Amino acid sequence: MCLGSQPQAPNIEYRGPSEDDIRRNEESLAAYQTQMEESQAAFQTSLQAQIDAANAETERLQSQYAEDLAAAQTASQGKVDDATAAGSAKAAAASQQSSAQQIGALTVSTQETEAAMPQTTESTVKKNKKPKSLKISTAGVANALGAGVNLGI
Repeated sequence: MCLGSQPQAPNIEYRGPSEDDIRRNEESLAAYQTQMEESQAAFQTSLQAQIDAANAETERLQSQYAEDLAAAQTASQGKVDDATAAGSAKAAAASQQSSAQQIGALTVSTQETEAAMPQTTESTVKKNKKPKSLKISTAGVANALGAGVNLGI
């Protein structure tokens, strides 16, 4: 079948993309990279502007809160001083009033009264219970049809 001829190895040729295809792909990749760099730069600029604005607003709020806290503390200290003065004046007036009363002014009186509707209890009496009539046999008894537990199935 071979007829005496020697087998020859196949001829393998690699055919990849052409030089033009490779150049176009590299150009589009370079364009994509520059576009991404520009997009990132714009995003970072925008983000930094937002961060700076937020920091400025935070500083403004902190200074406003510090001012409000100082004003509230000043007002509350004035109220505490006023309340202390008023309390000491009331305490002095109460002590003068209590010293004017008689020492034995408080008296205790006790009095026994009968309850309006007294409740009484009677001694407990056991009820007369009927003897139990149900006797369960422990011996094995064959059940008749329908004599078992009715499960309603």
